[in-house]
Amino acid sequence: MLQQINQIVKIKKETNENKSVTVSANDHTVTVDNMKITLENSDVSKVSNKNDSGEKVYSFKVKGENVSNDQKGLGTTDFVLKTSDGKTVAPDYSYASFGDSFEKGESLTGTVYFVLKKDIKPTELQYKPADDVAATWEVKEK
Repeated sequence: MLQQINQIVKIKKETNENKSVTVSANDHTVTVDNMKITLENSDVSKVSNKNDSGEKVYSFKVKGENVSNDQKGLGTTDFVLKTSDGKTVAPDYSYASFGDSFEKGESLTGTVYFVLKKDIKPTELQYKPADDVAATWEVKEK
């Protein structure tokens, strides 16, 4: 699966001339509160605007699978991005967002978008459905 993600990112890099983002190779899938969460894909692209601000959009495609007997929920609001300046950034809701509840055996897939200023780099994607961080993925721009 990691090879597929790297191949997808590499193809996008060649066609868009963008930098790519990699996520820690150790376990793209974590199980939290009887829900399997998989980071399926990640990408980065330059924000296109009049000001040429140099901002970048980081996107992370996530999939949640309900492995419990109860209804579960997952959405854009459950994720934050930790950055190189030590701050935590919320998703950018001007891009498409997702969120829903789903039953045992069902899954939900969506993409979370973050916009960062020119010189700020992502360091960690965090699954934070409440006050505490429940899962993390290390993020590096290459």
